[in-house]
Amino acid sequence: MSERPIFNSALEAGVRAVSFLNTFFPKNLDFEQLIKVDYILVNSSDFGGPQSLHPQTPNRIGELNSRRKTVRSGVDLMKRFGLIDLKLTDTGVYYFASEEAEPFLELMKANYSLEIKDRSKWLAKEVNNYGFERLDRELNNR
Repeated sequence: MSERPIFNSALEAGVRAVSFLNTFFPKNLDFEQLIKVDYILVNSSDFGGPQSLHPQTPNRIGELNSRRKTVRSGVDLMKRFGLIDLKLTDTGVYYFASEEAEPFLELMKANYSLEIKDRSKWLAKEVNNYGFERLDRELNNR
């Protein structure tokens, strides 16, 4: 039996998405924004935030694009668990936390889970105050 890694797995990306969307509620995000959120949550110190969730690795430039499949799988997993809902509009598909997200996140007590929630609060505050413009500029300068 082969082991599946948890580090940067679909499960981990999904939990990060649920955590952020729950903190950002009732606002929602499109998929491109979710990819950016995942990258920024993992590398928060690069954006003036708290210590990054994962150790810094060299050549992180391509990391943003390489997350697409993992984040998609994570969001799909959390949708199947009923933790993320989506809204179809004329302008696209938007994701938001379901009513079950908050009770699920309250059960998470491990240090890493608490750190995800802490980074989510920081990032939600940044996005609420400044939008994605500042973060997009920083991402484009990488």
